Amino acid sequence: MLTQETLRPALLIKPTIVSKLLDELPLQNDMHVLEISPTNTEHLPYIFQKAENIHYFAAQDPETEPAGIFSDYTADFFDCCYMVNHIYFWSDPLPYFSEIYRVLKPGGTMNLAFIEKRFGGHLPWTQLSFTFYDIDEVQSFFKRSGFLNITLKEMTETTTDQHGKEINRPFILISGQK
Repeated sequence: MLTQETLRPALLIKPTIVSKLLDELPLQNDMHVLEISPTNTEHLPYIFQKAENIHYFAAQDPETEPAGIFSDYTADFFDCCYMVNHIYFWSDPLPYFSEIYRVLKPGGTMNLAFIEKRFGGHLPWTQLSFTFYDIDEVQSFFKRSGFLNITLKEMTETTTDQHGKEINRPFILISGQK
């Protein structure tokens, strides 16, 4: 677990898919927050400036079965869970969404930002180990796991491609409540 005290003062971060998702998180003081992600924590100071006494936890292994990822967490523990792009590593996301639902408190929220299939599925570097999903598929994972009040936003981020050119890349931000 990381806290504000363990990190340096907050920094501004570039307006990316990560920062835009973080801006949408319903963070309040004293929340327990779960991130499902690789081990990149450069955005944590940004989270910690949004509210006081945030208790941050991370589930980081995309290859592990859902029960293994969430086995350390009790039911109804987290106020908020978020994930950026990580869904691509799951060939069957429904069990993961069900586990996320289990560990969220009643009223807790799950926020997911992802690039949908029509924009990411054709990229050559994603062909072997990525599974892209359509918006309807992801909404179905939320609904079938029990989430309510599901909202969807189509957004863009400005990023740099492999040739150093700035591009606007569309992504989806979806949120559901337990």
